[in-house]
Amino acid sequence: MILRNTKRISTLLAVIVFFTLVSGVALGNSRYYSSVQQICKAYQIEVDYNRMSLSEAADGTKDFCVTINSARNNFDRIMLIGFYAAGKAMLYLKEDIQTVNIIVSVEYKGVENIMATAVKDDILAYVEGKMSSAEFVKKLKFS
Repeated sequence: MILRNTKRISTLLAVIVFFTLVSGVALGNSRYYSSVQQICKAYQIEVDYNRMSLSEAADGTKDFCVTINSARNNFDRIMLIGFYAAGKAMLYLKEDIQTVNIIVSVEYKGVENIMATAVKDDILAYVEGKMSSAEFVKKLKFS
């Protein structure tokens, strides 16, 4: 009888620990998403939660990806604001994200996606004003 109760308690404890760990990661992502969304909104850019993803690789590195809609004549501005928002949120929340991918969906005779990737050091240099936007764009990798 005591063994069964001990087994049930340990199983219940394992389930509670699992959900605590999972909810901590989910809440962390939500705070980061909300921060990015607020910064973009300050520049009059709407970003949806379901168009953002923060993933962690097996080696512990984190990647952030966001898709933002844009008109065809200002996709570069939208892209730079996306990187700025991701970087500001990284600084504010002390998130250790190594790579940020911004996908800009441009609507012109259909939808074209422009994807740019930047690494943490370049993003933080851009956000902190140590790198101009022209220098930052030269460091981006486009796909």
